[in-house]
Amino acid sequence: KISLINTLHMKHSQTIGIIVVLLLLFLTTQPLVIIASKNITVTGWHAVGTNFGQPGKFLLIVSIFNIICFTMPNIFAKRINMAFAALSVAWSFRNLLILGGCSMGECPEKKIALYACVICSIVILMMSLLPKMKIPSK
Repeated sequence: KISLINTLHMKHSQTIGIIVVLLLLFLTTQPLVIIASKNITVTGWHAVGTNFGQPGKFLLIVSIFNIICFTMPNIFAKRINMAFAALSVAWSFRNLLILGGCSMGECPEKKIALYACVICSIVILMMSLLPKMKIPSK
């Protein structure tokens, strides 16, 4: 018998999740927005001349917990991973709104890495919803 749950189960979701987390961390080092009038390039770690802070720092902390939870085999870690993945999506979307938003008539040039961070976070959330868990048969 093939059930719907077995067909939706992804065998490699944990590995894909870890790879996408590492990709997300790489994307935070890339230019997210460019403010042409001030000649400023904002990355997740370098935002000198703005009040944005370092938006990549929070993603680093959440990503470390995501990787730990992806590697742990117990169900509690899988549930916690969903919460951290949701935080990652929320923070990436926050970065999209704050970094990419116009301020005082000045709109920054959004780069592909800003959108890719949101997409990677959504993929991480999807992979955390499909854990590889052995379910005991009755």
